[in-house]
Amino acid sequence: MKNKDSKKKPFFASFLEKQLQDPEKIKGGANVTIASQDTVTKPAVDTVTKPIYDMAQTMKYPSDGDDDSPSI
Repeated sequence: MKNKDSKKKPFFASFLEKQLQDPEKIKGGANVTIASQDTVTKPAVDTVTKPIYDMAQTMKYPSDGDDDSPSI
C-alpha cells in the first residue's frame, strides 16, 4: 500500500534533478550535421536497405519429424 501523505521524492525524479544541476555546462555535438560527413547515412556504408540483404530470415531448426507428412 502506498502512503498518500508520504513526502519522499521518487528515486528517478531525484536522479534526474541531480544530473542537471547546471544546464549551461552541458555541451553537445556540432550545431549542424552535414550529410557528407555523417557516417551513418552514407550510401556506401549503409547496407540495411540493399535488396540482397532483405531476404535474410531465421530458418527453422530441423525438427524430430513432427512436420513430416504421415506415410501409410
